[in-house]
Formats: sequence, C-alpha cells, structure tokens
Amino acid sequence: MLLYPTQKEVMEKAKPSYFYALGTSSGKSLISIYHYLKHKKDESLLIVCPPTKKKSNEWDEEIKKVEQHESVRIDYAIVASSMLAKEYKNYKDYFVILDEAHYFSNPTSKRGKAAQNLCANSTNFLLLTATSGENWEKFINYFIIFGFYKNKTEFLRKHAIYETKHFGGRSIKQIVDFQNTNKLESLWQSISTMKETSYFVDLPQVTERFVEFNKSTIYKKAAKDRVIEIDDERVILDSPPKLAATLRYLSNQKSKVNYTKELLESTNDNVVIFYQFTKEKDNLLQMISKLDKTVFEVSGQNFELPTQEERKTLINSVTLVQIQAGSAAIELKYANQVIYYCPTYSYTQYQQSRGRCIRHGGHDRVEIIKYKTKGTIETKVWKALDNKQDFDEKLYLLEEVK
Repeated sequence: MLLYPTQKEVMEKAKPSYFYALGTSSGKSLISIYHYLKHKKDESLLIVCPPTKKKSNEWDEEIKKVEQHESVRIDYAIVASSMLAKEYKNYKDYFVILDEAHYFSNPTSKRGKAAQNLCANSTNFLLLTATSGENWEKFINYFIIFGFYKNKTEFLRKHAIYETKHFGGRSIKQIVDFQNTNKLESLWQSISTMKETSYFVDLPQVTERFVEFNKSTIYKKAAKDRVIEIDDERVILDSPPKLAATLRYLSNQKSKVNYTKELLESTNDNVVIFYQFTKEKDNLLQMISKLDKTVFEVSGQNFELPTQEERKTLINSVTLVQIQAGSAAIELKYANQVIYYCPTYSYTQYQQSRGRCIRHGGHDRVEIIKYKTKGTIETKVWKALDNKQDFDEKLYLLEEVK
C-alpha cells in the first residue's frame, strides 16, 4: 500500500460514504483511491474534479501509481465539475469522488443540485476538500448530499436565526446566526474527518509534483513563423534569446492562470509563486485581485514581505517572487505551497529559491508544484534542472519546438 500510516489510519476509520476535509499536501487523492478499492464491489469509479485538474491528468497519474503498485486495474471516468450539470445523468451506480467539494457547496445552483442527484444514485461517494467552510451556511449542501435534510428550506427552517434589517424603505430578513448547532456538530462528525496537514507527521517534509499543460496555439505559431503579436504589438523573434524568452512566456498562460486560480481557491495556506516575466506577474495579479487573498511581492519594482510578527498568524496569502530578484537573501518559510510558474535557466537560482521556502523553523510540510508545458522549451529547461545543470539556450535546437 502506498499510504503512510497516518493516511491509512484516517482511511480505515472512514465510512463507505464520507467527507475528507484534509489539509493541503495530505494525500487526499491517494487516500480516496484506496478508499474506493476497500469499499467497491464491481462498480466503476467516477471522479468529478475542476477542469484544470482533468486537463493536467493529475488523477490519471495517481490512479496509474496505485494500479502499478497494487497490480490492479481501475475502471474509471473523469468529468470536469463545470460539465457535471449536463453529464451527471450518464453516471448511475458509480462510486463517486467529488474533488474540491467547495465547488458543489451551493445547494440551489445547477452544479450543487447535480451533485445531490449524482450522489443519490451512486453506490457510495466521497467529498474531498482542504477548506470545508467558514460557517454552517457553507455546509448546507453537504448535509443534503448525505441525506440529513431534503433541501435548503428545511435546513434553514430548523437552524437559521433571522433578524430584520432595514434598508431605506425596505425591511429584509437576514440570517445572523444558527441554532441547534450541537446537532449539526454531531451530524458533521458522523460523516467526516477534519485533519490539518500537520497531523500527518510521517509524510515527507517536502513533496514535489509536476503539473503538465498542453502548449497553446500561439506558441506553435511563434515557433513556426518567428513573428507574433502580443498585446497588439508585433514582435520579431530574430535571435535565439528573444525566441526562447518569448516561447517560455507563450507556453500556455491561460491554462496556467486558470489552474493557479483553482488552486488558490481551494486553500487558505500561504502560497509562494516564482515567476519569470513581468507579463506573468500582471496576469497573476489580475486574477488574484478577484480573490480574498493578502498579496506580497518581491521584484525589481517592489519589495514587500510580511513582518516577522505578521508571519506568526499569517494565512491565505500569495507572495509573487520574480525568481532573479528573490532567489537569495530573503526568507519565505511561512509558505506551505511553492509554485514554479515558469522555470529558470539557472540551476543555482532554482536551488537557492527552494532554500528560501524549505528552512529550519518553517512548516513541517511544503508542497512544491512545478508547471511544465508539454512539447515546449519548458520541458527542456526542466530536464536540465533535474540533471543539476543550467539550461543553455544557445544549444537549444529550434526545430524541436515545431
């Protein structure tokens, strides 16, 4: 079994249909696959996950690891959560895993109702998340899915406390609190396990994984034509350095931003993102501005980090670090997750940047996520770094990116 003892302990205590609210990097995917193997009969597995996770094949890789280690074949399908409302009727009598359960927390949305129906017609089901919710209102659909309440109306009738608010000439009843919370606590504990990442003491201090993307159409065009328009500006790629830098930026910005958004939405942990280009930072800042995150920045233009006092209680933050400006002489050990948005050419910079986050006195667990766009210059750069070498763009064969 690929599970560590604490992971196995959590899995063994779980009921066939269950809610795993486990911290980042705790191995929820692996735990849920073994959970399925333990409780399944002859039914297939259905995984519902965010679109970016489906595209990056993360679940496929986890299942492949289990299949190889256990010498089994797992019959499974993967549906993007954005398509669930259209496709849930096609999956009756499956064992269901709802990844990133907060995407299904609205009981009156099409996606939330589809999750209700899908689980009602499953053999068993699992919900996975690292952030289960801040108040009982966020739990309503989870309670409906597990059959404790018929709908949102029944839940609110039994538990909501209202207060009349006056706005101009209008009076509106608003929920200000909940009652009979002891019952809610009891129900929740009966179907869930909530564990922070720190609970899993036997996990490696540092875990690493690649997230792979398909190259963009504009990348292919730039590699072929050596000329491209970026933000209405015509760029001629007439030298190897200019071509290599442009191709790195063009690898697949849309997928990278979307994946990063979904990752940030799924956690309250502190995240550090190492990037290369100012345009990458601008894309990230535009996306992060729509999220409830505290943002710090280390670049040639700005240097802002949390104070030592702030770090003691800091959560839900994003620190953007331009890798050349911040690979040395700063301390980032308050981060739980580290993203390499674009790889550096320098093996020394890569090692130094890792050392900013993995330090004595930092978090017990750090997850390093490395973005790699298949069939692009990024794969060559990562190969060099994995071999503890600098990447030499002068030796980069241009025909390999066509």
